[in-house]
Amino acid sequence: MKRKSMLLKRLSASISPKNKFTIGLLGINRGVGVTYTGMLLASYFGREKRIKTAYLECNNHMDFALLREAYEWSYENESSFSLDKITYFTQVAFNRIPEILGDDYDCYILDFGTNYTDAMDEFIRCGNKIIIGDIAIWNQSRMVSFIKDMENMKGSKHWIHMIPYAKDGLVKRMSIDTDRYFFRIPYEPDPTLLSRNAYKLFDSIF
Repeated sequence: MKRKSMLLKRLSASISPKNKFTIGLLGINRGVGVTYTGMLLASYFGREKRIKTAYLECNNHMDFALLREAYEWSYENESSFSLDKITYFTQVAFNRIPEILGDDYDCYILDFGTNYTDAMDEFIRCGNKIIIGDIAIWNQSRMVSFIKDMENMKGSKHWIHMIPYAKDGLVKRMSIDTDRYFFRIPYEPDPTLLSRNAYKLFDSIF
């Protein structure tokens, strides 16, 4: 994707444009990389897989306003901006989610930020659920506590757990501490352009 000069399987056996699916993202705390992860996923489905993708900002962090300014888009209006097969919907209230889900998209990524108390019902409705943890050692206990709190929730053992920029040792330790499998998300200088490693990661999951 062109920048403005001033700014810079496991879950489904196959992905078909005929099969709509939803992905919910929740972060354990601010700054873990929820929007970063969402952009990588949008790039994977929209740019690499050529699937019409909607990425919904279902939180009040206002990160999409920064994205709008950082890149050039093929289409923009007050509530969304698009490039190729990816449309970003800004500041989506929960009562607007069904309306967008009824639109002509095949993949929906819902970014709930860190609002897992108010957003849990909507998150649970998503077909694929991703929990994103923090690389910082002082915040890793938050992930352990969250998983323990969710232990009795039906299906929570099958949620996907990820940590951006983590080293292999960290994800292995977190897997041991929580009895959950963790994926490490590689660092991408531009999350709209996937490296081979990032592509292979998402291909192995979806």
